[in-house]
Amino acid sequence: MQPIYVTVSSSGISNWKLTNWQGQPPMHIGFGIAVSGLSSQYSLQVTMDDPTNVYPSSGGPTVFPASAIGGPVTSSQNQIAAVSSCPIAAWRLVNSSTGGSVTVTALQVGMG
Repeated sequence: MQPIYVTVSSSGISNWKLTNWQGQPPMHIGFGIAVSGLSSQYSLQVTMDDPTNVYPSSGGPTVFPASAIGGPVTSSQNQIAAVSSCPIAAWRLVNSSTGGSVTVTALQVGMG
């Protein structure tokens, strides 16, 4: 897949970014996270549910921290990490700071 770029300035949450969860296992997604301000505190969240509701779950997407499945931990520093231990349907970026921006580059192994 092509790289996906997401930037969240100041405090906010990005839209869900879908993965190619129907691809061949195992799933591997690399995340490069860059912080532009010293006060930027961020986390990456994942779900195994379909946030678009094409395949609805009973209570909407259940959200987990990416660190729960070996992904990036909550931080205020640049980092690179991967999710490869568990398939996910989507991910999103949360910037909980009041200043600075956070940019994620995500790259998933597979076709497309």
